Amino acid sequence: MISTGLAKKINIICLLAAIAAVLILPRSKEVWYDETVSILCSKGINHDTHTLFANDTVISSATLERLNNMGNVYKATILDNGNSLVYNVKLHYFTMLFGNSIGVYMLFSKLCAIVALLAFSWLCRLVLKDSIFTAVAIVLLATDLTFIGMSHEIRAYELGTCFVTLAAVFFYKFMYEEEKPFYLFLLGIFSVGAVLSHFLSVYVILVFLGYLVVSKKARLIKPRNLAAIAVPVVLVAVYMWFAVVGLQFMSHQNETIHAKAAVLPFSAMHVIYRSMAMASMDFSAVFPAFGEKKAAVIFSFLLVVGLYIMAWVWAEQKDEKKKLTLLFLLGASGSLFLALLCFKSQHYTALYNRYHSFCVPFASLATAYALYLITKAGEVNKLIKAGVISVIILPALGLFFIAARKTRTVVEYSHIGVATKIVSDKVSKIEIPDWDDALLIQAVLPKGYKIDYVLRPASPYFALYKNGAVERVPLIKKN
Repeated sequence: MISTGLAKKINIICLLAAIAAVLILPRSKEVWYDETVSILCSKGINHDTHTLFANDTVISSATLERLNNMGNVYKATILDNGNSLVYNVKLHYFTMLFGNSIGVYMLFSKLCAIVALLAFSWLCRLVLKDSIFTAVAIVLLATDLTFIGMSHEIRAYELGTCFVTLAAVFFYKFMYEEEKPFYLFLLGIFSVGAVLSHFLSVYVILVFLGYLVVSKKARLIKPRNLAAIAVPVVLVAVYMWFAVVGLQFMSHQNETIHAKAAVLPFSAMHVIYRSMAMASMDFSAVFPAFGEKKAAVIFSFLLVVGLYIMAWVWAEQKDEKKKLTLLFLLGASGSLFLALLCFKSQHYTALYNRYHSFCVPFASLATAYALYLITKAGEVNKLIKAGVISVIILPALGLFFIAARKTRTVVEYSHIGVATKIVSDKVSKIEIPDWDDALLIQAVLPKGYKIDYVLRPASPYFALYKNGAVERVPLIKKN
């Protein structure tokens, strides 16, 4: 057995290694469409902003820079679809402080991932105490391709993961340590932060709420508890009231997607099959990622189910079984909720792996906790214990290192490179094909940089004027 002192040191080393991985990866980066939406919203620019300049042919950077204020950030968020307000606001202030380079935009997500890892480590210590399996949980989370991928994506997923993990800490403390209204209040506040960072984090919050109601029953209905719950509920209600335009736009987006998908056959089995694959990978049974064939999916899913059953059977205390079930419910909440969305909408949009971001920490902890229960069961053969642990950890590590080595980037927007060239070459005038192109370039230029944008409709190039010469850069823009 590993001593408590040594386990603590290993846990810290694994946490530091996980933080290092977040900071170092990826080896190269290009933005894609959704990231440009986040960049623009954080600068107070929405999809209608270009209409302000419908009658103009020349605009200065100073004119565009005046759009970058909190009122416009809020408006842009609402007109997008009302989602990710907290993220857009925080990214707005973060870039105001540290600049508009892509590295800074990425850094905000990386810092959110690091805070999420610290909160996750805290949660692991609450559940696993000073066991070496805290290190196992951290390794499983840090090597999860969804978690590590979202840690550098310029989107709200990592901030939502950070908030929902902090919410889980105080959920656990209220459930298993002391029924303090303050814990309930912090659970509510961080849950609000998660939902207002990304609406889909609600599937984890629903599990928190359901488990609280079922477990605490009447003890939850106390004046101080109700007051602690009321503040977060009012905050969400007020935002939703004012965000109704954005929610209507989201509904319109869903209708458009449904109309396009209606011409294609919808397969319930595809939803079930894909959800099984994603759930398996969330719980670190990563074999479908090597090749998503039916045999790999079924084997992986059965491995996760078997892991839960083995741990439940060999758990020595009733309380351990309850915690195990709770963690598996939280870990599976994403797959269940997103599958139900698919059945409701009759299309597959909800099956994107990034939408699982908010349940991944709990799936990682559930797997580590199951391995912990199996390992400490005296009647289990040591060879079986080693085999179960190996079949989870080794493929997860292998997939992570393969993915890290095979990082590929595809240029979908040449605007970022153009902005870099503008600064390095001291460009003072640029011809652009569309005002949308000027808005995106402006969003990644240093604050106060002076340049004039000249409209040349439908041009396939950006024309950069510098030192009496003109350099043309092909336009790349994939919507």
